[in-house]
Amino acid sequence: MLRRLAPLFIMLAAFLLDTAVLPAFYYGRYLVPLTLAAVILTGIQRGRTQGMLYGMIAGLLLDVSAGTLGVKLFAYVLIGFLIGFFLDQQPQIDRSMPRRDRLQLLLVRAIWIVALLLLHEIILFVYQYFHTAVFRWVYVRDLLIRVALTTALCMAAYPLFHAACFGRSRVSAAGRGTREVKHF
Repeated sequence: MLRRLAPLFIMLAAFLLDTAVLPAFYYGRYLVPLTLAAVILTGIQRGRTQGMLYGMIAGLLLDVSAGTLGVKLFAYVLIGFLIGFFLDQQPQIDRSMPRRDRLQLLLVRAIWIVALLLLHEIILFVYQYFHTAVFRWVYVRDLLIRVALTTALCMAAYPLFHAACFGRSRVSAAGRGTREVKHF
């Protein structure tokens, strides 16, 4: 039962870190949204429906806490759905796979994470532009740095998230080898 609720607890912990803890220590241009990373990891692990559901929960929590209803909600629901949609049929990475296949799956996952994070940053950039009507090239540099940091966080946190949601992977009895049975 706790494994089924693990994404929700991780999402709530990321929300609390994003809104209460991290702004007390650092509130700058390169702040990585932990809640968005949790939505992406949930979409990869659980598929498009739960990715969209947890994206909606996280987006609503962030919008209500910031007082801007709908800004993060739309982006998080879209990202949760799209990451689950595109990576739903991708097999899980395990040690029994050849190294080349594991690297290829990790590269595909990283490319989709970068693409969807760029989509998120562009949505927020357009929203900011219509409020301020100011464009500076520094914003693009900061956008790319945030995408790189968040992608690195998602790729590094994936094994921990997988272990929290599904437990440690166990070697099956068929993979252990054969046992000799002696007859008396």
